[in-house]
Amino acid sequence: MTNNVSKFTWNQESVNNRVHDAAGEVRVVRPLLKLYGKQGAYTTNIVGHPIRGNHHDKDKGSPLSIPTNQFLTPVILSCDITLQQEQFTDVDALNILAVEAAYRVAVAEDAVVLLGKGARDFIDKLGVKADAEQLAAQTGLLPSNTLPLKADRSILDSIVGGIADLEKAGRVGRYAVVVSLDLYQEAMKPRTNAMDAPIYEIRPLLVDGGFRHSQVLTGRTGVILSLNGDGVKISVPVDTSVEFVEEKKDVFLQVVEQIRLVVDVAEAVAALR
Repeated sequence: MTNNVSKFTWNQESVNNRVHDAAGEVRVVRPLLKLYGKQGAYTTNIVGHPIRGNHHDKDKGSPLSIPTNQFLTPVILSCDITLQQEQFTDVDALNILAVEAAYRVAVAEDAVVLLGKGARDFIDKLGVKADAEQLAAQTGLLPSNTLPLKADRSILDSIVGGIADLEKAGRVGRYAVVVSLDLYQEAMKPRTNAMDAPIYEIRPLLVDGGFRHSQVLTGRTGVILSLNGDGVKISVPVDTSVEFVEEKKDVFLQVVEQIRLVVDVAEAVAALR
């Protein structure tokens, strides 16, 4: 792409490929989820399909149904970058700035997916922007009132308990867990010898690659989800890319994406306890 009013030129496709790959390397939650909806253009609404009718219903004979007009608001996440005039032809400067911004946007995505509207402080620290109204409309996988695990509750017991909670709610199989660094370290720590760390008992319970830790979560917190069915997914109308904003003396660009977590079966997700 060439800006005709100055000597700033850039290969947008090449830079977009770099930020796409960089973001993919650091995302924690998105790789676990199904991709939902159209891609390639910004949208004001995502249509949700929350399912009514499950084994908890008093009327066991009621059919499954989906309420109409379930519109969900996506959020745009962006990180600004600036190139000074002296750097207009410095391809490395552009690439380095774009990749760093992509990293921050990807981590911000994890924050929104896990914490919903509670992600504000975290993404502000990253230098990532999100519209206040859009962010306030987000729901996360981890309920805002989630308490950390008690000191005497092991990571293995909490995951087994989480599986039991999901099965009681009718969600069986293909489990995945995202935990804080504290719980991740506990899972990896040997109890009496190098081969008896809890992780060796945890991994067989989960899908391949289904035990992940996120810097977004703190203390002894985590969430478990069942990936069976179509209950939990993510909509990405605009995937991570670089957009030209304006050129004055310097050039201003932003790394941006638009996302929305879609939970159509609330029983498919549970906080570890």
